[in-house]
Amino acid sequence: MVDDAALRLGNALRVRAQRLRSRLDADALAISRVVGDVLIVVAFDVTEGVTLQFGQGFLVSDYPVTKRVLETGEPAGLTLADADADEAEARVLHELGFAALAMLPCDVGGERWGLVEAYRVDARPFDAALLGGAGALARLD
Repeated sequence: MVDDAALRLGNALRVRAQRLRSRLDADALAISRVVGDVLIVVAFDVTEGVTLQFGQGFLVSDYPVTKRVLETGEPAGLTLADADADEAEARVLHELGFAALAMLPCDVGGERWGLVEAYRVDARPFDAALLGGAGALARLD
């Protein structure tokens, strides 16, 4: 049985995903929960005609940029056009049909809770100032 607090958090995360996707001018956005070394998608929002097809959770330790965002709390971004793009991150982007990714830590109640991932179909990078401004939306107090 799902309790009221879990329902409120689920609804808040869905609304947050919609707002963040719009604010970041992204084609898709996912919010994932970190459980140990595993990321599990718990909320997402996509534009019409775009899908997010995650078949499984992801191991944080397999993705160094993801791990760094979760450890430091600093946003990160990459595109498939970047010469120095991490191979593991780029492979997932390619498999999902996207060319740009931005990641922000997701904090709930002051604790590192998970990860926000914004995706674009085109290789247009996410602006650092935009990511910094969106960081407040990635926190639930």
